[in-house]
Amino acid sequence: MKTNPVGRLLTFQNDPFGFFDEHKPLDTTKPVRLNLGFRRFFFSYDPQHAQHILQDRKQKYDKSSLVLKKIKALSGPQGLIQLQGEDALRVRQTAGKLMNTSGMDRLVQKVDSYVRDIFPLIDQSIERREPFDLVPHLTRIVLRTAGVFILNHDLVSESDHLNAAFVDLNRKAGESLRSIAECPFSPSKRRSLHTIHSELDRIAEEVLKIEEPSLLKAMRSSGEEKSFIRDQLKAFMFAGYDTTASSLIFATYLVAAHEAAQKKIAEEAMRATNLNYEDLKKSAFVQSTYKEALRLYPSAYFLPRETNQDDVLGGVRIPKGSQVFLSVRHIQRHPDYFENPNEFIADRFIHKLQHPYSFIPFGGGARICIGAALAKLEATLVLQKLCERYKMRPLNSAPPEIEALITAHTKAPLPIFFQHRKMEETV
Repeated sequence: MKTNPVGRLLTFQNDPFGFFDEHKPLDTTKPVRLNLGFRRFFFSYDPQHAQHILQDRKQKYDKSSLVLKKIKALSGPQGLIQLQGEDALRVRQTAGKLMNTSGMDRLVQKVDSYVRDIFPLIDQSIERREPFDLVPHLTRIVLRTAGVFILNHDLVSESDHLNAAFVDLNRKAGESLRSIAECPFSPSKRRSLHTIHSELDRIAEEVLKIEEPSLLKAMRSSGEEKSFIRDQLKAFMFAGYDTTASSLIFATYLVAAHEAAQKKIAEEAMRATNLNYEDLKKSAFVQSTYKEALRLYPSAYFLPRETNQDDVLGGVRIPKGSQVFLSVRHIQRHPDYFENPNEFIADRFIHKLQHPYSFIPFGGGARICIGAALAKLEATLVLQKLCERYKMRPLNSAPPEIEALITAHTKAPLPIFFQHRKMEETV
């Protein structure tokens, strides 16, 4: 274990996942104080701390200026992720109004059609008896859905190069976060920003002529400035698809590895009478399955905060200006709150949580992710449609390797063998 500040920073830079594991204390009721480079950090692994920071003493904890600075290219300098106070509230309210029943029903129909688009490709893999890598296709589904919500535009033709640009910026932001100095403004970062900005500007000009609702339309009607709107589009595009795509990929892998869960999801889907948002919300088992995947593999694997005044956390003094990182992955596997915490138990979330802040994949309190409902919608429908039509088995039984960028991603493809599900198998 590295004991000097520079050594710790290098360890964190090389392997953030391993760093959180390495420094996890036996007694999680107290945060761990560590100096990384020239900065003071506190690492927390306890649901009680999460409640203290995100809810009970939230006025003492701001978003981390360190992290906000590092992800500015992804979120935009005025994007929702960067915003505080009234500006943040105004944007959240604008977006929230679009998540009414009719708006969500529209997205249900879109997601359903996007899933059906990949059925012929899966069927071809069955005929060839070859595994099928769902990763790029699930990413494309989520990005297309985000495009409809944000822009009222199906990004089917733009999805691959937009995704590549966001992943590149995500990687650069992760490298910057874990380094002592700012990462240089690299040519690839410049190209990725140009791709995102030019595509968003081009699409925005086209879709503003259409009457269908979108975040872009709502913000333009509110009289927001063009630069402010573009930053919101970037922030929502990144936050709205990157974390959802990552969580859906992990969830699909886990479901593919558990045949009993697939069958129950298929049976639940067959019982549904209508394809709409209200019926999806009643699908308790698949929602529990998705939450269990989020518990084991949270896309946002840590939540960064910064103290704006002195505080005491778990009996430890936290001076003003300290960086406080909540380890979401460890909080959600805390053995005091979850039986067999490292095991996938699909129906775990049918039952009530022992602690409300032991499950925080979307954050918590007033700053909880505004896109949580949309992410659940997409995951519920995608998993239902896949399990209703197919039985799945992953090519590799080992858990996926994690690439810890600003958000967690799989390092490699996740090839899955498919076979058609017979109707009697869901009876």
